[in-house]
Amino acid sequence: MQVSYQRIENPNGEYWIWEKKIHCKTESKLYPSTISNVGSGVSVAVYQKDENCNEVQIAQLQLPDYDKLAEYYTNGKDINLDYSYVDNFAWLGEKRFCEAKDLPVIMHEGFSARCSLFNGSENKVQLNLMNSTIKSGDIDFDYSGFINLDINLFEVDIEQGNLLFRNTRLYDTDIYMFNVRCGGNRANSSELSFCYAIANDVTIETMLFDQDLSIDFLGTKTCNTTISIDTYPAVIKELCLIKSTVNTVNITNSYIDILDIRESNIDSLKFHKCRLIDCAEINGCIQELYIFDCLISAVFKLSVPHVNKLSFSGTINNGKIKFSDFVSAIPAMVEKSCGDAEQLLMLKENFRQNGEYENEDICHLHFQKLKTKEEKNALKKTWRCLIDCVSGYGTKPFRMLVVILAIIILFGTLYYFIPYLSYHGANTWIEHIYVSGITFFAVGYGDLYPLNTATKMVSLLEAFLGVVSTSYFLVLLSRKVIR
Repeated sequence: MQVSYQRIENPNGEYWIWEKKIHCKTESKLYPSTISNVGSGVSVAVYQKDENCNEVQIAQLQLPDYDKLAEYYTNGKDINLDYSYVDNFAWLGEKRFCEAKDLPVIMHEGFSARCSLFNGSENKVQLNLMNSTIKSGDIDFDYSGFINLDINLFEVDIEQGNLLFRNTRLYDTDIYMFNVRCGGNRANSSELSFCYAIANDVTIETMLFDQDLSIDFLGTKTCNTTISIDTYPAVIKELCLIKSTVNTVNITNSYIDILDIRESNIDSLKFHKCRLIDCAEINGCIQELYIFDCLISAVFKLSVPHVNKLSFSGTINNGKIKFSDFVSAIPAMVEKSCGDAEQLLMLKENFRQNGEYENEDICHLHFQKLKTKEEKNALKKTWRCLIDCVSGYGTKPFRMLVVILAIIILFGTLYYFIPYLSYHGANTWIEHIYVSGITFFAVGYGDLYPLNTATKMVSLLEAFLGVVSTSYFLVLLSRKVIR
């Protein structure tokens, strides 16, 4: 995104951004009415080219007095950049965040830049706020825009406020937040908020927080954007991505009290070495969901009907995992993902404890299928495939009933068509089916009996299959009924 500006006359001091209603003179308290205290008095109209290459005005702001801004920043005064167009960042220095340890801590009375536009022009520049303490108020960027920037917030202590990027628009911008401490205010406890932000080609990364806080991405709409969260050793009180659209979300080494990801559209959502403590819910259009090496102590509700890849590899569950439709999630776990068999055992035990026996059987079935696929011994693999065919590894008793009926009909047909297999008193096909049935179930009425040795041997084989098959069927059926 590229913007341009030109100086204009603005005798009434009217400033706005994005649309006319976000105005400094609006009667609503929703938008700020304060104007920058480091302004130069020069107003500019800011333009952006639309799809037809026509210039469209997107803001009417004022230019800051950069010398005054540098003085306020250096001396720790309250800085207000509301309704400012800022395209010169020399006042923040040229050091990168990795060099911030050598900087002295600067005490600021306050810092806000609502309804402002920060433009990095053609070359990406650094916007660094490091080793700073904000004594009062939030670091507030509500409704502001950032174009082609590297924003580094390193060792920033907001004593009586929060870090707010609500309703911001971010283009070709990377935001790195390292050990930002928020004291909270009367309305909200410690919070990092990007709610209702719009982002294109953006990276947002948090790391090494030493204070518990909430992180809010409510209603965020993004394109080609990655969000990375690593707050260890701090606890995330609540992580919210309700109704958000994000390409990639990576959450690592984080303890999360409340996880709320509802009605979201996320291409790739990954948790690695995280702990879900209290309650967690994920639903919406999630294309890929990975929960690697995590500890689940929460009630975890999952509704991801459109998931293409799903994995709980290495995860330990001490809570409850509840799927709205586990059957639809199985292909994503077994066929399209890494096919880790151990995750199925974890889910099987979870479903058993929750009394979800159908899902338990599904886990058992697919676990055994994976073990069969991994089996190297041809004989064992053949045996396992046979067990799968006749009973679904013990999960489908009525399939076994069909097998029993098929065996009875098969042997009865053999008795009827093969001359060497003959029974006294049996002439028709139905009578030979009857012979097969009483032999299979070892009834032995005595009205019909084999006439030669070959028939006796085949009858013994059928009787053996009958005892084994009937016992197996009764075990499977009783297991279903008792549960």
